[in-house]
Amino acid sequence: MTLSEFYKTYSSDCTAGSANQVLTRDSEPVTRCGRIYYRLSHGGEHYSLLFSNQIDSTFADGSISRANDIGGDWDILSLRVGLVDVRGTEPNLWHTVTFDGKETKHISAGNPEPFFCDSIPLSAKGGQYLCYEITVCGACYPYHEEMTLNVIIREGDGWIPSKKIPAPLMIGSDREVSRRIGFLGDSITQGCGTEYDSYTHWAAKIAEELPDTDAVWDLGIGYARAYDAASDCGWLARVKQCDTVNVCMGVNDLLRGRTGEEVVSDLTTIVRALKAAGCRVILFTVPPFDMTGVAKDYWYYVNDKIRLTIANEADAVFDFAAVLGQPAPNAHLSVYGGHPNAEGCAVAAKAYLAVKLL
Repeated sequence: MTLSEFYKTYSSDCTAGSANQVLTRDSEPVTRCGRIYYRLSHGGEHYSLLFSNQIDSTFADGSISRANDIGGDWDILSLRVGLVDVRGTEPNLWHTVTFDGKETKHISAGNPEPFFCDSIPLSAKGGQYLCYEITVCGACYPYHEEMTLNVIIREGDGWIPSKKIPAPLMIGSDREVSRRIGFLGDSITQGCGTEYDSYTHWAAKIAEELPDTDAVWDLGIGYARAYDAASDCGWLARVKQCDTVNVCMGVNDLLRGRTGEEVVSDLTTIVRALKAAGCRVILFTVPPFDMTGVAKDYWYYVNDKIRLTIANEADAVFDFAAVLGQPAPNAHLSVYGGHPNAEGCAVAAKAYLAVKLL
């Protein structure tokens, strides 16, 4: 199966944020076995998991990992999955996951091409959890430091919290869908203001109210910049597989010193790239993040440009800032926290659904 065939066959069946955020930087190869429990949205007969060896967006100040960095040589020594009704419990039946018929896979340094596993027969139902257990060995491979799911690795006879295992970029189900809806954004889209494993972030709350025939893929990633998405590499390539893409970016660009004009240019580039790929694009205004000084001034500038100018490039605009911000003249100040809490996410999802952009 080619990558193109993978995308035609499989669509996202989990609304947890997914991304490659950070590369491990061990001095020598380390073997780690870890687990993550993913709540399935709808279910399906067969599943496949998508991975890559490339970082999606710059982490923090960029000293550890930057957008489009590629990992080193590493190996998947074993991978298995099982279904459970209660998160954290042991599956009654494990399914060994293979790659081209083999139980191990070597990932080569410098290769950014996404890869996926063979079809896994699961016959899963929505609401069940997919227990994902992987054992890897390597010194430099991607993981998701700010994932809003609990991740554990084996230490001796027990398990300890640690994010340092590769996480799937998509939990893919082969069910028939009518629309593939993507959410491209930063930690606000990922849901960093909500409790771990709660699925109460605004993208997940929107997904709960959509028809069962829709598939939602949350590509939010902490610290993400519009500047990085505009480079049009692996991260944006994944988003282009969606029919409709919601774009909510700009906070980290402004916090990291990008000017208003630069952010407007990057957002315009993203919208045009997605439109050229055949996607319908819903552009969000930049949410409030209690900015001060020049960043605050640029925040107002960018949102004015989104509403009045870039709106002509997108298919629709959702005024996220107006929903989450305080009344003027303090629209740049948040009501529910810079990373909206569960209450704020519920309010945002309700407002989004009310204007019927999908």
